[in-house]
Amino acid sequence: MNREPHEILAENKLLWRLVDSSYDGMFLTDSTGTVVYCNDSYLRISGLQREQITGRKIADLVKVGEIPDACSPDVILHKEPMTKVINYYHGVSALVTSTPIFDEQGNLVRVFSNVRDITQLIQLKEQLGEYSRRLRQAERASREDNKLIAVSKEMEAVVRTATRVACFASPVLIQGESGVGKDMVARYIHDCSDVSESRPFVQINCSAIPETLLESELFGYEAGAFTGASSKGKIGLLELANNGTFFLDEIGEMPLALQVKMLQVLQTNTVYRVGGTKKIALNTRIIAATNSDLEKLMAAGRFRQDLYYRLNVIPIRIPPLRERKADLLPLMLYFLGKNNQRFNLNLKLSPRVIEVLSSFSWPGNVRELNNVIENMMIMTENTAIIEERSIPQYITQAVKKPLFIETPDYFESFDLNEIIPSVEREVIRKAISEFGALRNVAQHLGIDLSTLVRKKRRYKL
Repeated sequence: MNREPHEILAENKLLWRLVDSSYDGMFLTDSTGTVVYCNDSYLRISGLQREQITGRKIADLVKVGEIPDACSPDVILHKEPMTKVINYYHGVSALVTSTPIFDEQGNLVRVFSNVRDITQLIQLKEQLGEYSRRLRQAERASREDNKLIAVSKEMEAVVRTATRVACFASPVLIQGESGVGKDMVARYIHDCSDVSESRPFVQINCSAIPETLLESELFGYEAGAFTGASSKGKIGLLELANNGTFFLDEIGEMPLALQVKMLQVLQTNTVYRVGGTKKIALNTRIIAATNSDLEKLMAAGRFRQDLYYRLNVIPIRIPPLRERKADLLPLMLYFLGKNNQRFNLNLKLSPRVIEVLSSFSWPGNVRELNNVIENMMIMTENTAIIEERSIPQYITQAVKKPLFIETPDYFESFDLNEIIPSVEREVIRKAISEFGALRNVAQHLGIDLSTLVRKKRRYKL
């Protein structure tokens, strides 16, 4: 159907009005790159005036610095579409897409450019990046709170084992006295795994939840499974830990009936909710911990032997603090620094405090030491040094014999590279004066004779 010239003219005017009203910027160059048209949105986005660019070559505008960049010159050169992000001088960022337009003979006649303002998108991206950065900092801070202090050879062995098993999905059984840090080792294993940041870490203390509730907490339940159950049912903690780590603390306190169900979980990697018949597949790494002697519990019929062997694939024993004296000073300094930051303080430990605390047996282990350091810091007033009077009375009463170490005042620095050698030198010097023969000294210090000779030479004793 042939249209009248006035109809075509009216349609063209309508088309140009639509182009002019577009929120996106649009401009058109000829085959040489000379700007023949731009709409108002382009002027808004670029910050230019129409008379600045109309009739001028886009490459010249870039060359003299009136615009920072453009796609059109490259499109003219390569005869292919191109997209760039251009940051205009007045703070607007735009996504520019330029497209070549050819005539019927295949000759380039125009280059059409669409310019979309993405300033807000970039700002949102930057905000998201800042949020992610802060989240990573928070995660690192959380992990720092769970820092493992391993100066003694005993704890170094624990950390080596934990690091080694982190990339394997085998069950781990952590044993040790209350307060030695079993939960911290479990978290360390989880954090050392390759994808720990995207995996959940779920834990439960089997001794802290009544037996009647423990099953539903572990396995979840279907709607109406028992009196008082939610009408919507409930997902269990094992399911919540799917594709992550499930930490069963105080596994020795788990009732025998639930031990059977846990054994099935370990054998089949599946779980049934209470009152349910649907098998739910799990991909969960199980770490268990206890301060009980599981072998004695098995002999007494209170812990299943088959579950013990299922859990004890990777055994880790954390020694009590009294068996790893080398960790005492680093732990004191760590808790001191952590609480200084927490309470906005700048306290230091006096040499006498170090001596007394080093002589105590710490039946509550690391947890007790942390609590004592915090207590002393809170009770210290009007001084920057924590003195002996701030030590809890039960500790000073327990430490009655003469102190072995006369610790120098080295607290001008908290650098362990400076502190630990100075204490080690003092211990060796005192031991030599007490026990005489180097073989006897090495035996009392718990080190090889060759190691003692090497250290004696290093410290010029």
